[in-house]
Amino acid sequence: MLDSAKSRSLHRRGLALQRQGRQDEAIAYFDRASRMDPENIEILYDRAVSLQMGTRFEEAVKAYDAVLRTDPENFAALVNKGLCYSNPSMSREEEALMCFDEALKVSPRDVGVLSLKGYTLDSLGRYREAIMCFDLVLEQSPGDLNVTVNKGLSLMHLGRYDEAIAYFDRVLEDEPGNLFALEWKRDAVRIRDRDLCA
Repeated sequence: MLDSAKSRSLHRRGLALQRQGRQDEAIAYFDRASRMDPENIEILYDRAVSLQMGTRFEEAVKAYDAVLRTDPENFAALVNKGLCYSNPSMSREEEALMCFDEALKVSPRDVGVLSLKGYTLDSLGRYREAIMCFDLVLEQSPGDLNVTVNKGLSLMHLGRYDEAIAYFDRVLEDEPGNLFALEWKRDAVRIRDRDLCA
């Protein structure tokens, strides 16, 4: 009983440090709490989050795996593991995609994960599949400007310049200063016009 109370106290202290951005100190507290309560999945998860926030992505993936061994359908662990894999320092998009697919089995219409899957597919050059994900997001959240501009980019990659420009224009109606939409629209117009003249 005393160990359980001590473990909870250490866990709370770790969370407070995590919120302050002091990830190494937070991890030390989570480690101490976990030694007293090794089956506590919340401690394991929070430790993984601190590793991720501290940009220790390889270690974070292993920590999320420890969570998923106990709770294979832990939605947050699946998504965060995917985010670790898709971070440019790891750049393991295929593995990120598998994580996002597993998360979508738990919550099939989650717009956040559908967006992440779309971005990952686009980065892998799988533009048609990315557009399908973006369409599912826009059905639920038609005002999502990030997804709208990324759908435009995927269309542009496929050489569908007029459609891409229409999506960039949608973004620019709401956010006239959106630099991504402005730049990519300019590129799409330039490439389309060049191809028309060729």
